[in-house]
Amino acid sequence: MSPSETAQESLSPHAQDKLPDWVSEDSPPIQPEQEWANAWTHGIAALVWLAITVWLVTRASQVNTGLAIACAAYGASCIGTFTCSTLSHTFLERPRLDRFRAWDQAMIYLMIIGTYTPITYQLADPKYRLVLLTAMWGLALWGFVNKAILNHRIHTMSTATYLMLGWLPAIPLFGRVPMDLFGYMLAGGVIYSVGVLFLINDSRVKYFHAVWHLFVMTASIVHLIGIVKYVVDAPS
Repeated sequence: MSPSETAQESLSPHAQDKLPDWVSEDSPPIQPEQEWANAWTHGIAALVWLAITVWLVTRASQVNTGLAIACAAYGASCIGTFTCSTLSHTFLERPRLDRFRAWDQAMIYLMIIGTYTPITYQLADPKYRLVLLTAMWGLALWGFVNKAILNHRIHTMSTATYLMLGWLPAIPLFGRVPMDLFGYMLAGGVIYSVGVLFLINDSRVKYFHAVWHLFVMTASIVHLIGIVKYVVDAPS
């Protein structure tokens, strides 16, 4: 039996009846003939981010140890996100597929906060930096555990939580972030937002999900450029 046939069989009505209750009943249909593109795009991204993280941490260590640790957390969150996404598009048999999808969605919490971590560490008021970082990562880990370990229903995107995590660090950083860095962060956010248009239509148009992956990869690099230029390489 081919992988495509195996995947289709796993999605039969009989198999759906056996799905655990943490899987949403409105799960989008799996399209095995397109999954290779979804897996390859973020698989490549995971490898690229592995190299980027080594380079970034080495560069940040020349500034200070704390920034190097912050950049390590940032890089690890990106690697983890792209790796979980790759796995969720590689293993198409349930229930393993749904478990990887849950981890894929859970990693979004960590990637959001991971991206803010070097910025917060370096630019936040030192009096509030530890409190802010603790609050950020506490919320991110709560979201991760809720989605990946406590079996919150997948395919039910926690948009409100993602938005809260995205805005939480921005409030105390207001006025402390260079406008050019703000421009890079805003540009990355716009790219993500445009990509969502492909994501929500990926069941209608072939390979739209892979295109969404390309938008995610592009946005992550735009954010990286801003962080390198205005956080890691910024004059002290």
